[in-house]
Order: sequence, then structure tokens, then C-alpha cells
Amino acid sequence: MTAQYLVLAVLLAFTLNHANPFVRAGGTLLAAVGLAFIVLSIILADLDGTFAALPSGLGGAAPLLLNAQAVVASAAVLFLLWAAWRQVRRPAPAAVPWRNTGGAFGLVSRYAHWASAVLILCLMPMGLFMAVLPEGSADREVFVAVHQTLGVTVLVLVLLRLAWLRRSAPPPLPADLKPWERRLARALHPVLYGLILGLPLSGLLLSVAQGGPLELYGWTAPLQASPGGGAVWAVLHNQVLPVLFYAVIAMHLGAVLKHHFLARRPADVRRMLR
Repeated sequence: MTAQYLVLAVLLAFTLNHANPFVRAGGTLLAAVGLAFIVLSIILADLDGTFAALPSGLGGAAPLLLNAQAVVASAAVLFLLWAAWRQVRRPAPAAVPWRNTGGAFGLVSRYAHWASAVLILCLMPMGLFMAVLPEGSADREVFVAVHQTLGVTVLVLVLLRLAWLRRSAPPPLPADLKPWERRLARALHPVLYGLILGLPLSGLLLSVAQGGPLELYGWTAPLQASPGGGAVWAVLHNQVLPVLFYAVIAMHLGAVLKHHFLARRPADVRRMLR
């Protein structure tokens, strides 16, 4: 399962920034199919009684959040189908260099951004599914192993991207942004990076505190539990950081949609996407 998610992330990062419009449209359709599978898995969990069979209190608000994600993902599928149709009708964009320029991000930043974004979108429902699966079940153990591997992969990708930005400076914010938009963007970006780094780091520390096992790409690391040490990391990883991440990512996506559709400034989006 881990390999499938990694291949999907690499394919989407590559195809969504390809010069050929038909390749980009194919990548957009692939993203729609991936989201559709997530929606289908949540619907099946509703229909087969997985959520209804949960004892009171088990999993908390996970089923509700999963169904909310299914609604959002369903809307995203429809949007991606429309976007794929638009891709084949749009003129070929200019070539994108590997390094960042004064007007847009280069291919290195784009690949790292979209690969990590795809993995994060997979990790979000996966973490919620783990909350509703019984402790010790085979399905949960598989989810935990994949979740740990993908989380560490995101951590590495983001650290590499931050290191790359020190060598290839990101483009400045568009000059015609309103002052409050500029202040908000400057405040949100470091917070978003902090949350993306904090989620896998807190998950790793939680696994260490609980005594593991910690599984990475099929390799299992035996860990010694520290009694009572996982309570803080559990609250951070399972409650505080996810809530903050949902809020910040909603603001980030809202800004992207506003710039593209309401402000009619597609060039802002094209800084990170062909």
C-alpha cells in the first residue's frame, strides 16, 4: 500500500506540471480518481456498518470528520473533471526552469510541493480511519505502518524543500496584493510549514513514547516505551495540530480559489502550477 501512495504522489507531481496539456489533463483525471476512491472507501464504511458498530466514544468525531471530508472530496472530484477539460483547451504554457525565478516557482519546488500535498491528502483520512479501527486489528496495523512511512516521507520532503528555498529564493508575493492579503500570506506560510513539520514529528515522538513499533518502508524499529510520556504527544498529534492544520489549510485553499475565480488572477496560481 505504501508504494501505491508514493507512486501516486510522484505521478501527480510530475504530470500536473508537464508541458503537454494532455499529460496535465491525465494527471488531473488521476487526481480525481484518487479522491473518488477515498470517497468510496468512506461511503463503504458507512454502508457496511463500520461506523455504526463503534461503541459510544470510540473514535470520537472521526466518522463525522470522514464524512465531511467525503463531501469536500466529492466537490473536488467534480472540479478536477472540469479542470481536466480546461487543460486540453488551454494554450501551452511557457517552459518552467528547475530553479525558482522572480515570477514563479521552479520545477524542484513544484515537484516537492505537489508530492507532499498529495501525501498529506492521503494521510488525513488515513489517520481518521486509524481512530475507528480496533486496536490490534490487522487492518489497523497496516494503516499504522503506512501512516508512519508516509508521514516521515512528508517530513523529509518539506525539509528538503526548505533547504532548496535557501539556495533558490522563492518569488516575491505579487505586487498588486492588498496590504492585508500580503500580511496574511506572510503570517500563514510559516504557520503552515510549522504544522506540516509538527504533525509527523509529534507522530514520531508519540510512537517512541508508546514503545512503537516504528515502521518505515518495511523496516521495523523496536522501541522502549516511556510510561506516561505519550500523553502530551497524543493530544498534540491527534487533536491540537490536526484542528489547527484544517483551519490553516482551509484558509490557504480559500485564498487560492479567491485569487483564481473571484479576483480573476490566474497568474497567481500559475506560480506553482502550469
